[in-house]
Formats: sequence, structure tokens, C-alpha cells
Amino acid sequence: MSIIKSIFPLILPQQCFNDFFNRTNAFIDMNPSMYIDSEGNVTILVRSINYRKFFDKNFTMYERQSNSIYKIMRGHINDLYDLSCDSIIVENNLPTYPTYWLGLEDIRFINSTSLLVTIPSCNKNGNPSIFKAELTNNKIHLFCECYPNHIEKNWMPFYDEQTKNYKVLYSLDPFTIKSIEYDDCKRIKFNLEGYHGSTNGIKIDENILFLVHTNLEKVYNKWILFNPNTDEIKVSNPFVFFNNSYIEFACSLCLYNERLFVSLGVNDDKAFILEVNLEKIYQNLL
Repeated sequence: MSIIKSIFPLILPQQCFNDFFNRTNAFIDMNPSMYIDSEGNVTILVRSINYRKFFDKNFTMYERQSNSIYKIMRGHINDLYDLSCDSIIVENNLPTYPTYWLGLEDIRFINSTSLLVTIPSCNKNGNPSIFKAELTNNKIHLFCECYPNHIEKNWMPFYDEQTKNYKVLYSLDPFTIKSIEYDDCKRIKFNLEGYHGSTNGIKIDENILFLVHTNLEKVYNKWILFNPNTDEIKVSNPFVFFNNSYIEFACSLCLYNERLFVSLGVNDDKAFILEVNLEKIYQNLL
């Protein structure tokens, strides 16, 4: 029984530019993030980049600096082939600093209107850093800094029923949970060495389900099932969604009417929504 039930490619209007070689080039779509509300309305943020990565970990940059832009897609989860698509407006109220890496990176939804965003240009050292922001229509704005914020990325947001607040799974080695904006880390006696954050967490029964990854000769994924009441943690065996991929980067998990969806970037040049088999996930948890 395959873990994938359905595959939905995300096809966006092409956006061209004149590259470093004075040739016509185009942004490459990758790493989507998704949110589904209680009515099945879906919002998808798709990242596009001006460089290409390869299986041997080399890459080609097509302009003098990396540029990351976003578009927003909307529709209904029952018809992912009929999505609108608009450009994102970014209103950044924070100071910016010179960096090689421009734009917003690898957004995660906290809820329908709040986001976690990585922005290297808002760190005075040019490092990837996490900020909270708001999404209003097609505008991302009202940025605020989250701590610690020296070299930070890939925090995994989830709703904590005990405190009635949103938190993040901050680290897997050691397993660490914290508030979104404050440095109040709580460590749990569990390590998942070499693995990093990918998706938000979703509540399933008494547990929170996450998807994480590691970078070896290629990217491998693992499911994590965390019980916040007992601190019990279960993990799956490593796996890939596609046999011939070399990068798989998931940003979102969404549960709607007992259907589980993953937003997935593949090889940093493709964007998909996958519907996956929840029963198969439980079978693989150790």
C-alpha cells in the first residue's frame, strides 16, 4: 500500500528575467506551503527562486544575488486543478542589511493569517533568521522578530492545547519546544541526530504529527508523533516519496475531513501537493 494517494502539481504563470549571462531566464517554482480552513478553502504560498540546484550538491546562480519571491494560490481542496494565482506584496517594517540572499524563504503557516518566515536580509550578519508575519489578502506584513534569532530556520509551529498558545518544535537534537516569539526552550529527553524541521505539526487524537528530514547523499524524511501530555515520541523509518528525487522539502501538513495533505518541493524545481495515506503512516511508526 503506497503512502501517496494523489499527486497535484502546482503550475504557476512563468515569471521571466534577464540573467547574469544577459539571457532570458525564468524563476523556478519550489517549496509550497499550504493552509486549509474548516470549509476546505485552501491557501497556498509558492516560493520561486533564480538559481538551480543539482543532485551532486552544486548549483548555478543566474543573477548576482539569490532572489526568492512568492505567489499566492487560492481555491478549494476538492479541486486543486482550479486555483487562482496572484503575486505577493511584501511590506517589511524591519531594518534590512546587505546580504547575498534576498527575499522571503520557506514560509510556514501558524494559522490562517499568521506565518513564520525566514529572512536573511533582516539579520545584520546576513544569516537565515526567523520572523513572525501576518498575511492579509495577498500582502505579507507586520513582521516581528522571534528569539533566539542568530542563525535560525525551519521552526515547526503547532497549537499547544495545554497552554492554548502556538508553539514551535525548535530543535530535534536535542528535542526542544519553545514559544514562537520568546526564548523559553523546554528540552525533552530525546534526540533525533542529523534531522531538521520541515512541517508544522497537526493534532491527531492526543498527539502532534510532524514531518522532518535529513540531508545525506539525498534527502530522507521521517514522521514524528509527539504526545505533549506524556512527552512520548514515536518516529518512522526513513523514507522518500519519490524514488528518483534528490531533494524533498515539505513545509506543510494539513488535515481535512480525515484526509492528510503534504505540501512538497522536489529537487528545488517542482512544487506539489500530495494526499497521503494516514493509515500507512501509523503502520510505519516505531
